[in-house]
Amino acid sequence: MPNPLHRRTLLRGLGASLALPWLEAMAPRARAATVAGKPPQRFAFIYTPNGYNQQSFVPKVTGAGWELTPALEPLADLRKELTLCTGLDRQFVGGTGVHAQCGACWLTSSPPSETLDGGFPTNITLDQIIARTIGGDTVLPSLELSCNDFTDNKETRYYECISWAGPGYAAGVEKNPRAVFQRLFGSGGRPSRGVLDTVLEDAKALQAKLGREDREKLGEYLESVHATEHRIELAEKAAKRLKQPPIPEPAGIPELRGDYLRLMGDLIVLAFQNDLARVASLVVDPERWDSPRMFHGLFDKPQNHHVLTHTKGEEAKAAITKIDRFHVELYAYVVGRLREIREGEGTLLDSCCVVMGSGLSDGDTHKYSDLEVLVAGRAGGVLQPGSHHHFAGEVPLANLWLTLAQAAGVKRERFADSTGKINKILA
Repeated sequence: MPNPLHRRTLLRGLGASLALPWLEAMAPRARAATVAGKPPQRFAFIYTPNGYNQQSFVPKVTGAGWELTPALEPLADLRKELTLCTGLDRQFVGGTGVHAQCGACWLTSSPPSETLDGGFPTNITLDQIIARTIGGDTVLPSLELSCNDFTDNKETRYYECISWAGPGYAAGVEKNPRAVFQRLFGSGGRPSRGVLDTVLEDAKALQAKLGREDREKLGEYLESVHATEHRIELAEKAAKRLKQPPIPEPAGIPELRGDYLRLMGDLIVLAFQNDLARVASLVVDPERWDSPRMFHGLFDKPQNHHVLTHTKGEEAKAAITKIDRFHVELYAYVVGRLREIREGEGTLLDSCCVVMGSGLSDGDTHKYSDLEVLVAGRAGGVLQPGSHHHFAGEVPLANLWLTLAQAAGVKRERFADSTGKINKILA
């Protein structure tokens, strides 16, 4: 029987590995299949909080002739690139905050009956599942961003995290554009081979002291270290290929809200364009939070988005519509930038799928049904954009996520409480 192993001995090796910015226990084990001459797929998920003003957001007309509502007017030039899905449903699981589940469980792969994280049905999310399939040959398997620059800690991570590596394990988000730039383009953000050599030496020295089960666990750990070695090689090749970053390094978080959102959107576009990441998520703002936010150019003083959704009267509804439109403008900006960039025989957008939505439809009633989701791009020819599809509460949101997962090549027949895929949006 192996000698007992002191806990600190194991942590000495593990500690070095945890300092690496993208060493993950769930690193992709299989590389995405590629087709010669065909650009890789990319997927982005943009989350907005507290629902929308239904009257000014949801079109009354379905099909290709759907009308541009006041909130959706910024999408006028992109209609042919978009699919709008409305009437999708999710189930609220009692026992946790109604807002806490909105974002935390928006992309989760667990059905409502599977509460693996306390009272939350969180599990590995759609973005991370797709990243394991298509993110194996990029510097970063996925990119998780947030524009929550509030300095207070009013809520828990369940109100501001949409990406999860597993039940209870939120993917760490980056809020500072400068740090995102450094991770992508290497200004002090990449691990060294010397650190990895130390980690491997410590880990291998432990093998003789471990039992069979622990040796298997250590084998998984070493596999993640080798995956990081692979990431370093990719980073080195990217640095040689790019020679110089395509934009100057940001100084930090821009003062104007619109500038901040667009800069984070630009970083996603640059990551996709330079094949540094193929999966990204962006939280525009956290759920609830109740801290006034300055929407520059819309109002002359800070507004509390959450409180507005619970305020009666036309003035509050008009304010919500302005905020909805402000967020749609960000989405239109990202989609438009992707469409401007030529790639292969088409555009970068042709290989992308860019999603925007919220975990609530109506913030006032905390309504989990009748959800709206915008989907832009063709995901490499798998999706057919251009129409508004309304499902009248008969289709789970998970059906859309299953459809997108399969579009990315994920081999699974169920996603959360899905009942099947949505063929209407497929090419």
